[in-house]
Amino acid sequence: MPALVRGGMEVVVSISEDPAMKPVVRLILQAAACRANVLLVGESGVGKAFLARRMHESSPFGTGTFHTLFCMPNDEGVGDLTGKLEALESESGTVYVRGIDLLISVGQRRLLAYLDGREGRTRNGNGSGWVLNRLIFSSHRDLRQEALKGRYLSQLYLRASVITVDIPPLRQRGNDIVTLAKYFVDLYSHRECKDIGGLSDDAQFFLMRHAWEGNIHELKNAMNRAVVLADEGQLLDTGLLKDVLTEVTV
Repeated sequence: MPALVRGGMEVVVSISEDPAMKPVVRLILQAAACRANVLLVGESGVGKAFLARRMHESSPFGTGTFHTLFCMPNDEGVGDLTGKLEALESESGTVYVRGIDLLISVGQRRLLAYLDGREGRTRNGNGSGWVLNRLIFSSHRDLRQEALKGRYLSQLYLRASVITVDIPPLRQRGNDIVTLAKYFVDLYSHRECKDIGGLSDDAQFFLMRHAWEGNIHELKNAMNRAVVLADEGQLLDTGLLKDVLTEVTV
């Protein structure tokens, strides 16, 4: 299950057992070592926030604070966003800006102006006025294609995506489904103080065939509900999981 082990200069990040995630993990480790802007791209629920935090913890900024800021799907709060970004520059750490694809034209231009100004303030050191943190952005949409179609400011896309990490959806990561499901069963069994027998073989096969349009969020929700509804000592089987997924599917 996702874990981070830190020892001296060596940092090992284990976030997936599926071959589809190997290039993603490799790129995340490479990106973590630098301060270049990173853009995480993927559907809702694929784990962008989790990966952003792992990147922070695996980086030279890992001893600092991890901040999360949200973009609004209109002009509301744009000045507040850039103001918060400026205020956090003096703090060592990482700022994770979620949903930059939601910004409309005014917001895109303001964020671009901020990033242009930030470049001039970025230094390696601790002097007054220097930028001491790094930025990670996320987007549900492919901003390169949006920029090519004229629906997104190309210069903002380029500033935000020095390194782009495309995260595949859970349905394309078959080896991760059962691993994550078992982890969530253990997690919620502990929280509910229930002795659950785990997942039957047919239940595991059933989970791997499910579409998981809600990605990891859907899987987490389903396992939580299954643990709550299961009897003490019950082995979670296909029958229970079918009922659970009927309830949680939107």
